Amino acid sequence: MFQFNLFPKVKDFTCDKCHGRFQWNSAYSIARNWKEFNDYYTYCFDCAKIIEKSENQSKKLDKRSLNKTGRIHQLGTRVRKDFLRKLKKLARKEKLKYVEVLEKALEAYSKNKV
Repeated sequence: MFQFNLFPKVKDFTCDKCHGRFQWNSAYSIARNWKEFNDYYTYCFDCAKIIEKSENQSKKLDKRSLNKTGRIHQLGTRVRKDFLRKLKKLARKEKLKYVEVLEKALEAYSKNKV
């Protein structure tokens, strides 16, 4: 379970859920500090409230639900900031999970490799 942190008076940000643009408003993120702020999704007040409510109501994740996608193995890696920004932007645009973008990229790479 996660908890959103409040970042007051953010100069300019876009909510990653409703895609609304806000200036000098409070933003909510799981980032722990301003340094990490751009590395995580950010939400407006209304969207953060909806997400927290749905998280509290959701069931525990069990192994059976993980097997449905076939994604049962964990992959952890470190990437450059620009790579992460591009990945987030593409995933948001295509409405995909990060792992789905990476799977499609690997598939495209395998097909086009000479």
